[in-house]
Amino acid sequence: MRKALLLVVGLVMMTLTFEVSAQQRVITGTVISEEDGLGLPGATVLVKGTTVGITTDIDGNYSLTVPAGSNVLVYSFVGLKSSEEVIGNRTIINVTLMTDAAQLSEVVVTAVGVEREKKALGYAVSTVGNDQLENRPEQDVSRVLQGKVPGVNITSTNGMSGSGTNMVIRGYSSATGSNQPLFVVDGVPFNTSTNNTNGFTTGGAATSSRFLDIDPNNIENISVLKGLSATVLYGDQGRNGVILITTKSGASKRSAAEVTINQSFFTNKAASLPTYGTEYGNGFQQAPGFFFSNFGPRLDQGLVIDNPIAKSSVAGIRNAFPEYWVDGIVGGKPTPYEYKAYEDPSTAFFRTGLVANTSVQISGGSDKTGFNASFGYTNDEGFTPGNELEKYNFGLGINSAISDKFSINSSFTFAITDLLTPPVNAASGSGPSGGIPSVFAHVLYTPRSVDLAGLPWNNPVDNSSVYYRSGNDIVNPIWLVNNYTNASDVKRYFNATSLIYDFSDNLSVTYRFGLDTYSEKQELRYNKGGPSSSLATQTGYYRTINITNTIWNQDLIFNWKTEISDKLGMNILLGGNSRYDNYTQDGVASQGQLAYNLFRHSNFTNSSSNDAYSGNTMNRTQEERRLGIYTNVTLDYDGFLYLNLVARNDWTSTVEKENRRILYPGASVSFIPTSAFNWNSSTLNNLKLRMGYGTSAGFPSPYRTRNTLDQSARAFVRDGSVTQTHSVSNTLGNPNLKPELIEELEFGVEGSMFNNKLTFDLSLYEKNTNDLITDAPIDPSTGFTRTLINIGKIRTRGVEFQATVTPVATASGFVWNSTINWGLYRSETIELGFGLTEVVVAGYTTLGNFAIPGEPFNVIKGIGFARDPDGNPIVLSDGVYQADPELKILGDPNPKWNSSWINSFSYKGFTLSAMLEYRHKGDVFSNTVTATLARGVTKDPVADRELSFIMPGVRQDGENADGTPKYVKNDIQISASDYFFSGYQGRTDEPNIFDGSMIRLREVSLAYSLPSKLMAKSPFARASIAVSGTNLWFLALNFPPNMNYDVDVLGTGVGNGLGFDFVTGPSSKRFGGTLTLTF
Repeated sequence: MRKALLLVVGLVMMTLTFEVSAQQRVITGTVISEEDGLGLPGATVLVKGTTVGITTDIDGNYSLTVPAGSNVLVYSFVGLKSSEEVIGNRTIINVTLMTDAAQLSEVVVTAVGVEREKKALGYAVSTVGNDQLENRPEQDVSRVLQGKVPGVNITSTNGMSGSGTNMVIRGYSSATGSNQPLFVVDGVPFNTSTNNTNGFTTGGAATSSRFLDIDPNNIENISVLKGLSATVLYGDQGRNGVILITTKSGASKRSAAEVTINQSFFTNKAASLPTYGTEYGNGFQQAPGFFFSNFGPRLDQGLVIDNPIAKSSVAGIRNAFPEYWVDGIVGGKPTPYEYKAYEDPSTAFFRTGLVANTSVQISGGSDKTGFNASFGYTNDEGFTPGNELEKYNFGLGINSAISDKFSINSSFTFAITDLLTPPVNAASGSGPSGGIPSVFAHVLYTPRSVDLAGLPWNNPVDNSSVYYRSGNDIVNPIWLVNNYTNASDVKRYFNATSLIYDFSDNLSVTYRFGLDTYSEKQELRYNKGGPSSSLATQTGYYRTINITNTIWNQDLIFNWKTEISDKLGMNILLGGNSRYDNYTQDGVASQGQLAYNLFRHSNFTNSSSNDAYSGNTMNRTQEERRLGIYTNVTLDYDGFLYLNLVARNDWTSTVEKENRRILYPGASVSFIPTSAFNWNSSTLNNLKLRMGYGTSAGFPSPYRTRNTLDQSARAFVRDGSVTQTHSVSNTLGNPNLKPELIEELEFGVEGSMFNNKLTFDLSLYEKNTNDLITDAPIDPSTGFTRTLINIGKIRTRGVEFQATVTPVATASGFVWNSTINWGLYRSETIELGFGLTEVVVAGYTTLGNFAIPGEPFNVIKGIGFARDPDGNPIVLSDGVYQADPELKILGDPNPKWNSSWINSFSYKGFTLSAMLEYRHKGDVFSNTVTATLARGVTKDPVADRELSFIMPGVRQDGENADGTPKYVKNDIQISASDYFFSGYQGRTDEPNIFDGSMIRLREVSLAYSLPSKLMAKSPFARASIAVSGTNLWFLALNFPPNMNYDVDVLGTGVGNGLGFDFVTGPSSKRFGGTLTLTF
């Protein structure tokens, strides 16, 4: 299919022809900036009165064919004054564009797709251009944004290709609802849900976010609306911020015919694997053994032991491999096995994946119509065997002026996304937490003296798993990736169409229609033959789920502008919106496989509509309808003072009638003193002061106000009667449930200095959530155990700062641009009601993220050390720490602040850029670190393991005179294996907490654009080549050094959890190159 598509694209390119008449002229020249005298790359040269134009190359040069009868060229560049030149008899025209002091900044896309000058906005808006998005190693657009926008925190589930991503803007606002921003593509809401059928602890971490369906190479630009004063027009949908994406297919611009082809190849490697030790082998207490522990004898003693396959306690394994018995006599003498350091398990298991990305853009048009067609193909091979992502993206955009008053803009995209993943599941030790094994845990814990690649992994008799452990109670990771597949097949169609009618220069109406629909088929295949840790893994499991998700969205917008006086202007926007969401899901899960490797439900002994691991029903339908009206009134006084008044009224179907209607008011002010007082200075070019206030709400998900029945997919017959079973949820419906109410106040300062060589943007905000929707326990005698109620308050305060400076710009063409992004937030639980002292946000009731009044939102709570009155941990008589009988707050996972530093160096077609990130604080509960240290497989337990160890702390030594315990310094000696195994993975959670401070080289690239003189002798208009990489280096400052740990993980899956790592898996590093050709 791929070859056929590329052939079609090639035929289209070959048939593009350009007619040139004898009257046409070719004009060449250079567009120069007044600021530094350098050529302007990307400046627009347009034949006035037509759509014929071109952009300048990297040196500011251009060559344009001017149609007969045209005699004026228009030169423009963002932030500079446009210039018109009469051609006359000239064939070479060089133009210098002057600084436009009146422009504070560029035009940006704001709420409901309205373009406005940034100087008129009383709230923060960040923009990211396509030059920062295209040809990146990552195909998840949310990850491409990492580090580029202050106040936006992005975390990956793990480094697997296609894994889920969490995005939070300005902290958390809800404990039970989503904190993810709204994505809007070409003016229409875009669903980015994960469709996790299970929770993370039952295998749900392999599900991707639907960000993945967007092609980063087809994005024109992104605007990030962070505050509520910016998102009021979206109502409750915009409560967590809005990501506005304009695709190249949806951009309203026309250009000369052009074809651009990008081809890139990247390697994909596991980035955060531990450095394994080579000094000690498998065993315990310096004695060899076959289990997950590396506290056996030294590996340099030439020790030879019996082969682990022949020593297996499972007769079916011993009998299946006569080659591991001397002379092939099963039950005789086992063959010898060298007790030495074999290839470390991560090297033996993980691979180097290859990522190939092909992108084709075709654009063109006439004087009234423009189009853009795009095709993208990605094959992303993960570093984990069994992990692969394949994507096809098709896009078409058309914008046409039907008449002088009527125009139409429409974009169509179709995406096919196929994802394969191995089993990924929370693990706290050797076994899984939710029934499905974790391939990562089984690899990372494997001792160095085990030949993972050399020992058999598959029983030839019955195709069951074979592992080195004597009881074969843990599945072999190689068998696992060959016998377990989690597949997702998504087909998605998206359309955004706008019809615009201009009644006059001052009055227009826009009707916008949007359809976002996709079907997803999830298929989990697990062959029989796994260990006995659960019935499903032992007897085989097959689950199929079919999902259909559709959003119908419509907007009708009237826009009227007028001049009240010479200095006072007014713009009024009135609009109405309707949105309908429909989600259907049907699934069947089967256990008891009959024939190996045959996956049909008829090949299993029993089936159900409930998932065997989570117990959740897989059949459900969910509908939601939303109607809204909104308005935005803008007053403009003399171009330096702007007042925006905004409001939206919504009616939403997810609550009862009396609570469905809600009004969201908002207002913002923008004041530009440099324009008001004519501060024309080369030191201070522009200054803007802004203030905004906005409101929103968080509605509960559907069907939370009434009790619902779950119907089983299967019935049974008894005495001739057919019986259909139903079940009632344990959660009591609450008819009085109301939406959460959110309000935010924001202040900001923006400006530019030193002839625009320094720009800055500072924001301060406070956001409060009242009537927090909380999952509260109730008396079981009611027949229910929980209900949702409105209680509590969350407050978030934060600061964001961005500055861009050009320290060096020489006449020879060397330019250095530097950008700093910095942001912090403090989310705090102010109060809870209903007699609650705490609420679990994510995780478990004994270990998870909690909301506790007076504490940071999402604090980590778990089992801590028992301590004496002086705070010293108490050691019991066995030499290991005593657990506190009450749960304790162990840490705050919220970073104190995040920052990034982006540098770009350009010289004569070469551009070198790099982005460094720094995260300060933010605690991480890492079971990966402690479980690995506890088993002694890395280089970090460097002490002589033959010696005794003493746990730091105190032990009880009788009682004081008043009867209280008497404590003395601990002096109980224990072995190295007890010290690490019991100390790190013993009775408490406290050793798992680490300071998450980290520095990272997020991106680095080197690009070269071939000069225009060379291109003039080729069939190409432009050509460039680049090498780039992501996540190439990082350092977790307070973790054991040989763990090579990466804090960018989400151990509780995509959602509200934060700061947990239950052997989530390594992160990814990617490096490769891209070739770009433009015809």
